[in-house]
Amino acid sequence: MHLLTPPGCGGVAVVVAATAGEQEALLACLRTVGGEPVRRRAGAPPLRAQLHWDGAVRDDVLVVDRGARGLELHLHGSPALIGELARRFGPLQPLPASAAELLLRTALSPAQLRLAIEQLACDFAAFCARCAQLPPGERARELAAALRRTDAALALAEPQRLVLMGRQNAGKSTLFNRLLFRERALTGPLPGLTRDPVVEVACLADYPYELVDTAGEGPVATPADAAALARARAATGIRVLVVDGSVGPTAADRALLRSATVVVATKADLPRAPWPADFACDLRVAATDAASALRSEFGELLRRRRRLPPAGPVGGPAALTAADADELRRLASAAGLRPA
Repeated sequence: MHLLTPPGCGGVAVVVAATAGEQEALLACLRTVGGEPVRRRAGAPPLRAQLHWDGAVRDDVLVVDRGARGLELHLHGSPALIGELARRFGPLQPLPASAAELLLRTALSPAQLRLAIEQLACDFAAFCARCAQLPPGERARELAAALRRTDAALALAEPQRLVLMGRQNAGKSTLFNRLLFRERALTGPLPGLTRDPVVEVACLADYPYELVDTAGEGPVATPADAAALARARAATGIRVLVVDGSVGPTAADRALLRSATVVVATKADLPRAPWPADFACDLRVAATDAASALRSEFGELLRRRRRLPPAGPVGGPAALTAADADELRRLASAAGLRPA
């Protein structure tokens, strides 16, 4: 049997008997409130029933017959009761789920939900099998379109790491907090408040990102400071160079610019320092900017830089896992395409 609700103590637990043997064993333990055996009733409303074993009523339950999808049992979430159920019917395993079903359960934004709903109606494996039977020209066109859809779908399904780097007191932690809409990282005038990377997930322009606030470039007073700076320099992902706009780019900022994808100038509410024409600046932010507007503008900047479409459904079957994407690229390569 499979456990549909998260493991652990809860008010309600939902399990499903998926196989015929499991369903038969479960039905043998169920009685209606009037004491009659419970019968299969696919499509019928949920039935109030009682769970019996060892000659006694163990719980009041709801029985939902999902037809081919199995017999669903809603019962109280007591660990003792769930443990007894597992002893009688075997370990309760999470129900296997497709990538689209997992995304539906864990979606962080409406766009992720819309993508999951779209992909639930698509059979990616069947699409790949169908492509293999198409004439070469049509197969190449279908696979090329699927690769484009997959790039967008994977970007929406899996968070992209976004590393905030820069000098001490440039405003990295303040920017980090404002993108999260909460005070997650320590901020203040004292340099070096951030040592270990602080990691959180947020959606920007509906695309998910793993935001990483890192230690700032600056004086190293202790071995711990040196280790923190080494971790910051080694962090991988989209690297966002945060520059104090009231000071302007320094030699340290120029050294970091080589690995930066995006440059953000902070403290735009303070008098602006001279800014070199040869030093890119993609976004200026001020402490007075609304956090929601900042998140939207920054997210759109990242979306354009990554060459992604507006977040949401992608218009057809797409890979939502790295394994499926690898299979799609293999098919594309066999068809003469050279996927990026």
